[in-house]
Amino acid sequence: MASKLHVLIVGCGTAGLMLANLLEKACISYQIFEKTKELKPLGSAIALTTLSHIFEQLGMYDELMAVSKKFGALHLIQEDLKHRNTFNARAPGLDVEEVYGDYTQVIARYDLIRVLLSRIPPRKILYNKRVLSTKHEDDEVIIHCHDNTTYGGTILVGADGAYSSVRQNMYKELSVKGLLPKVDAKPLGYDYDCLVGVTKPLDPKKYPVLNDEFCEFQIVLGKEIPYSWWFMPLANDTLGWMVTQDVRKNGTAVERNFRFSEWDLDSAKNMCDKVRHLPCPYGGTLGDILDETPKEVISKVMLEDKFFTTWYHKRTVLLGDACHKMLPFGGQGATMAMQSAVTLANLLFDMRNVTEPEITRVFKQYYGARSGPGKLAVNSSHKTGSVMHMRGTFGNVFRHIGFNWMPRWAMKKGMDSYNGYKEQISFLPFTKFRGTFVPRTNKPSRRMAPGSNIAMAV
Repeated sequence: MASKLHVLIVGCGTAGLMLANLLEKACISYQIFEKTKELKPLGSAIALTTLSHIFEQLGMYDELMAVSKKFGALHLIQEDLKHRNTFNARAPGLDVEEVYGDYTQVIARYDLIRVLLSRIPPRKILYNKRVLSTKHEDDEVIIHCHDNTTYGGTILVGADGAYSSVRQNMYKELSVKGLLPKVDAKPLGYDYDCLVGVTKPLDPKKYPVLNDEFCEFQIVLGKEIPYSWWFMPLANDTLGWMVTQDVRKNGTAVERNFRFSEWDLDSAKNMCDKVRHLPCPYGGTLGDILDETPKEVISKVMLEDKFFTTWYHKRTVLLGDACHKMLPFGGQGATMAMQSAVTLANLLFDMRNVTEPEITRVFKQYYGARSGPGKLAVNSSHKTGSVMHMRGTFGNVFRHIGFNWMPRWAMKKGMDSYNGYKEQISFLPFTKFRGTFVPRTNKPSRRMAPGSNIAMAV
């Protein structure tokens, strides 16, 4: 039963913090373990889709709206700054708010982290706790950290990113037993280098786009160079930006993986110097935007992707990038991670006992619900990245057809499918979906008393 659970969450990113907020509301005991000494404001912009009802249930909706902007459009631009294509998320295109209830919200990654952190008691987050090993006992799972401390819990959730220590330990145990599929032992796909950051507050008189109610992406595609550079106006007069470099011609994926880097501040300067001269659609050059960005928030990362087929073993389960790392081009990574957190929390809340067979049943149900959408998102993000980085006449024609010739009915059919199911937090009062399109949803928890918002004891 949920009241006897103690959940160890490794990783203090969007997936781990969303799960922690859900467990806090469910009155399920948990502890977060974060490998860094403090959370740093790294990353760029995050697009949140089909999640507004979750933030409403958690009482964070107004807080989220205050630090985010509505996604209005995406514009593709040539290197000479001539406009090529536009995708509209509002009139005259398909008005997403009218049909599906809410626009996608675009938010700086660290602002999202701050919103999610605001409801977590500080005592429940342990920093500077890098997990070295994990061990399963009969009735608990134990983690051992680099400072020679150990912690035990009923369940271990690996929400520690693409190079998850929890996953590596779980896969090591499975490999020794001959139970790890070969596909899961292969390295992540690595096709792009990426430079990201968010500026300090800018002068709206110099950058009038900051006054707009909507966030409209400006994506410049290099003609003969392997770069694309993105600009995303955010709340509080800031600008999120990203530069991607296609490295698919630099050897095989395995060879490229030897050049491992993660949220690396030191390696960013070299790439900044290489791209400073690139033109900016708001005037001037990319270098002007880089100069308005604090150096400590500029980072260079590897853009990797992979769908892992093994998500759980005994009392350990994976969440977010640890089990489905996707490229950012489809804007689905954070959304997928938080949707999966909702599914997992709903299942944990309804657990009948804390035995290993019951835990396995819950994890199997979690995998059954989320592996399909996860795999689809990884594949679609990969295809979107390929299309966005396709050079030459063929690439231009392909994107022109996709952006300008897709029938409205076909676009709506795809959006209907994407919005077709919206899971609510089963142990909190349900929200009413807005918009003309009515999605399918789940039922309240079996523990909720009929006609009441109060959970029954089990």
